[in-house]
Amino acid sequence: MASPSPKASREDTTPFLLQLFYRTGALHRPDEFESQSLPPHIYVYTWSDCTLKELALDLAATKPSAFPSPSAGCRLVFQLVFPDLRNTAAVANSPPRFGVKDLGSVVIGGDSGSDTLENTSLDATAKDIDDKHKTLSSARFVVGDYITCAILPPLPDGSVAPASSVRREQTSSGHEGGKDSLGRGGFKGSRSGWREEVGGDFPMGEWRRGESLPNAPGGRSKGKGRW
Repeated sequence: MASPSPKASREDTTPFLLQLFYRTGALHRPDEFESQSLPPHIYVYTWSDCTLKELALDLAATKPSAFPSPSAGCRLVFQLVFPDLRNTAAVANSPPRFGVKDLGSVVIGGDSGSDTLENTSLDATAKDIDDKHKTLSSARFVVGDYITCAILPPLPDGSVAPASSVRREQTSSGHEGGKDSLGRGGFKGSRSGWREEVGGDFPMGEWRRGESLPNAPGGRSKGKGRW
C-alpha cells in the first residue's frame, strides 16, 4: 500500500497577497469595504495555513504604531470579510456587498512582548478552541477575501479586555455588522432549498465562488442570468 503524499511545504507553494485591516476598539462595518477608499491596512504575503497568531505577529511587527506601548496584554479580535453573493444586485456595475464571519482572538503577552501570544476564544462557550492556531483555510478563506482585526488595549487596571467588549457598529442601512452575518453559506429561504427574496432565486448550502450551481427547482432560471 502506497504511503500518503507528504503535505506540501511553504517552500513548494507560491504565497498570495493578503490585505489585513486594523482598527482600535471596534470591528469594521461590512459597508466600509464597498468604497474604493479602503480602511487602513497592511499587505502580507502568506499561505492558506497561516494562523491567527502569525497574522497578529505580522501586524505588531509591521505597524507597531497601532499598538500601545508596551503592547503586552492587547487582545486582537479577527474577522473574515468576503463578497456576499446573496446580496448581488440586479443593476449592472453596482458596488459589491460584503459579509463577515468571526474567526476568534489572541492576546499579546509575556516578557517577550509581541513574540508571545496567549490563547483565548471569541466564544465564551468554546474556551477549549485554540484560536491562535486557527488557519485561513479552516476559516474557508478564498484568495481575494479580507481579514480585519480589532485591537483592544488592556483595561485601566492592566487586565486583558474581553473579546465581548469589541464594538460592532451598525452599517449605513441600519443593520449591525455583527457576528457571522449568516457566514459564507446556509442561506435563509424556503423549504425547497432556494431563497426567493429580493434579487431572484439563490440555492442553499455551502458554495464557493466559481463553483457550478444546480438547476433551479421547477425548471426556473438561475437568478435570471446573474450567476
